[in-house]
Amino acid sequence: SYLPYDTIPSNSTIQSDMASQRLSPTVLIIFLRILAHVSLFPTIAEAFMPPRSSMTGRSQHQSASTINSGDGTPETAIVLIDPVTDFKQVINAALDLNRVVITVQMPDVALPDKFQSFLPTTQALIDAGVAHTLSMHHRDVFSITQQLQILARERNLKIAGVIPLSEVAVEVSDLIASCLELPHNPLDLMTARRDKGLMKQAVESAGLRVAKYARVGSVKDFRDAMMKLSLAYPIVVKTPSGMSTTDVYICSNEKEATDALDSIVDKVGPDGRTVNMALLEEYIGGIEFAINLIAFNDRSHLLVTDMWKYKKTHKARYDNAEICNPADYPQLISYACSVAKAAGIKYGAAHVELKARQDGDGKYIDPVMIEIGARLSGGRKSTMAQAAIDDWDPFTSLIESHCGQRCRSIPDSTNFLTPDRFVRHIFLPIENAGKIKEIQLETSAVATMHSSAIIVKAGEVVKETTDIVSCAGFVWLVGEMKQVDTDTEKILSSFTLVLDKS
Repeated sequence: SYLPYDTIPSNSTIQSDMASQRLSPTVLIIFLRILAHVSLFPTIAEAFMPPRSSMTGRSQHQSASTINSGDGTPETAIVLIDPVTDFKQVINAALDLNRVVITVQMPDVALPDKFQSFLPTTQALIDAGVAHTLSMHHRDVFSITQQLQILARERNLKIAGVIPLSEVAVEVSDLIASCLELPHNPLDLMTARRDKGLMKQAVESAGLRVAKYARVGSVKDFRDAMMKLSLAYPIVVKTPSGMSTTDVYICSNEKEATDALDSIVDKVGPDGRTVNMALLEEYIGGIEFAINLIAFNDRSHLLVTDMWKYKKTHKARYDNAEICNPADYPQLISYACSVAKAAGIKYGAAHVELKARQDGDGKYIDPVMIEIGARLSGGRKSTMAQAAIDDWDPFTSLIESHCGQRCRSIPDSTNFLTPDRFVRHIFLPIENAGKIKEIQLETSAVATMHSSAIIVKAGEVVKETTDIVSCAGFVWLVGEMKQVDTDTEKILSSFTLVLDKS
């Protein structure tokens, strides 16, 4: 999932201007690595600097006017690319580590309207403690790397790591880190960490089971692929580089499948790019899980940090997600770790979404990947894991990982973390389209209440929920399982969207 559910809505207009990249990644990296060792005269640096008001901001934690630490020693900095998911928590962790925080926003990525309201404003980042804010236009890796190098030289900073905090950030963060000669995941698998077709290819090449799939751009392609793959309905049609279940269709017949194709092909996808071909996939039955992991350079194995089991409604909408004990799902966590390795996860967080079926003994077996994201999971999963697991700090660990440091808080022998408390993430759907007159939700008597987010408002015209980002809101409960079950009933019975019938 893409959403953090705790960002501040932006009032800025997102423009669509997707200029194509002129240099290949290999040529770009070689050129920028040469540039990294060239000493720029101050006058040249000033010439390339954006207006200072767009690059820097003050906060109570870090003054943008700080040139150095006083003795000439560079201050250590981290770069957050497209800070969306849990950005406040990551910034706070960085400040606690005495790191200068630089953010890179991507304002001209043409995200759908339902995503745009989750983007923090520049002022919100400054208020959270960011020292320097930059903007990356047209996904231009060259220009933003250049800006970072000039900023580091002018402000006497030593950049230690580059961290993606959204799905669109994944495709550029490793390139930027490579250009700065910082820890990064392998570039030859960069596209496999975003494109779900190439993702399946990489995982399948590692000897792991994946759903049958094909790229289709027309009804003829679709029919040919259905026959070649021996697929039967239901099937899945999706955009190859989507997020948050947007543009994912479970189709029961050819009419639904062709309608799905029409809504995807030659349209702007969730990542702001025009989609040339859709992905046809075999439908995998069973229960959906999300397994979150983190990789450290000094560990021989990935660390499974938290695991979630999803419950869906009869309309295939998400109903809730519950935290699980990884010890109860050995086959699933082994498969998830193998998927992450196949996708080249060597630094930072990842979340593997998969489906599995139960055998006669109630054990979950035969896992099959839905997708993998090379970043923190959305839906406040990391925040909830921190609330559920004693002595676990996912945000400090994320920074340490991307900076190539060892994990200081978890012994090397640990393969997974065990939750000490139960967590449930409740999805609040919009059952009927219309104009909202009133939102009713009673949380005052909920003993296990952790947090909630209502993302619609009175007076807004809404459509029926079809995916995660079209929900009315969310509630997170933490505590003893029996009490969480009781409180879940209270939440669901009190939630009502009153629609204007006039």
